[in-house]
Amino acid sequence: MKIILCSILFALVQATGLWAETKIEVFPPAGYDRAALYLNLGFFWTGVVGLLIILRLKLKELERVQKMEREEAEKVAPLLE
Repeated sequence: MKIILCSILFALVQATGLWAETKIEVFPPAGYDRAALYLNLGFFWTGVVGLLIILRLKLKELERVQKMEREEAEKVAPLLE
């Protein structure tokens, strides 16, 4: 039953694509504009990945500093005997 419903839904989605009258271009038709767009997208995603890497490095550094402070506090803490 599930396969039949999925196939009917797929057929309806395909039919709605045929009813579309005009095709809207997402990217500009000129080669130079398209190259500039791809270049800017590349810079954007490179920046996003770079920021994620920096964030991960900073979080690891914070964990390391907290671990050092915890170990130092354990050394200074008085022992109960």
